[in-house]
Amino acid sequence: MPQDSFVVAQHSSEGRLILTVCDSSVHGKRLEDKDAVVDSSSKFYRGNEKDEADVRELMLKAYTIHAVGKNAVAIAVALGLAVKSDVKTVADVPHLQILIT
Repeated sequence: MPQDSFVVAQHSSEGRLILTVCDSSVHGKRLEDKDAVVDSSSKFYRGNEKDEADVRELMLKAYTIHAVGKNAVAIAVALGLAVKSDVKTVADVPHLQILIT
C-alpha cells in the first residue's frame, strides 16, 4: 500500500468513537456525482494529520468509521472491517461507512 498521510477526526457518541479518516490528497474536497455527495471539507471531517500506524490503531477502537480515499479504504479492508464489495465511489474516489456491531 502506498504511503500517505491522513486527516483523522475523532468524535464521540455515548462514549463510543466515531472516526473519520480521509486521505490527505482528497481531504477538503467536495465529491459529487449523480447519486451521492461526500464533503470532506465539512466540520465533521476536520481533524489532525496521522500516519498509517495511528489510523490502524484508531480504526480498531472505533464504533463507526467514515473512510474516504483509496488508502484509507484499503486500511479498513486490510483490517477486516469491511470487504471490497462494501466500497462505494463518489467522483471516482472510494469511500466506506462502517458500523461495528
